[in-house]
Amino acid sequence: MSLLDLHEQLLEVFPNVEILFGPIVADIKEIPEGIDLFLIEGGIRNEHDKHLLEEIRERSKVVVAWGTCAAYGGIPALGNLYPTEELLKEVFSTDTVDNPGEVPGEDIPKLLDRVYPVSHFIDVDLILPGCPPKPEHNLELITALLEGKKPKISMKIVCDECPRVKEGTYPKEFKRTFEGIPDSKKCLFEQGYPCLGMATRAGCGAKCPSVNVPCRGCYGKTDAVLDQGAAAANAYAVTGDAALKLPDKLGLFYRFSMAAALIPKKIHK
Repeated sequence: MSLLDLHEQLLEVFPNVEILFGPIVADIKEIPEGIDLFLIEGGIRNEHDKHLLEEIRERSKVVVAWGTCAAYGGIPALGNLYPTEELLKEVFSTDTVDNPGEVPGEDIPKLLDRVYPVSHFIDVDLILPGCPPKPEHNLELITALLEGKKPKISMKIVCDECPRVKEGTYPKEFKRTFEGIPDSKKCLFEQGYPCLGMATRAGCGAKCPSVNVPCRGCYGKTDAVLDQGAAAANAYAVTGDAALKLPDKLGLFYRFSMAAALIPKKIHK
């Protein structure tokens, strides 16, 4: 869908490319040799994903972790907070499955211990974050590579793109997004709405803050930090007790990047 959203600009791209492998658009069973560019979406969750990933790397010149799930794990990586056995039990214990309580095991790829980003198993030439990547970023990526250039990926943070006025103050308490009506011109964080603009890579044009919704961090971390959640926690620490009272801090700070965190899963004794 992200590619199709290029609309008429597809006419600039398609004459210069040939789709060799794409299960969504063509029933191709085998990954061919000599692929110039492979866009991988989604994180790695089972043995089949891992095998496919390694085969893609062997047969491709340039591999891109395309989208936040491939780059950092995305929303599915929040499952890393729970043991795999617990997740399976939860899914297959409902009355909506044929055999409640029975976990299928035949002809099904074995789950890994957690969700992994693509770069954990193979060398990735580029990442293009976004949930999903913006159409113009897709165009920039493909066009640049066709011309033998390196695509431009923002090194800034969302706050750099956000036009809201920042006064350098800190909230004494945080509110839920639906509580009250935020001032549309002032910084949402300073108004007490949990925003991750200070810890998230720019590129979206501060799309959520522009409609009075705090940034949720879907573009992941910038190259300047090792861990998006840690960067966010450091920024929130200045609010003292207000930050301590935040519910579900892991879900807030690592909503899209748990798989790529310095501690990528919850340790269970």
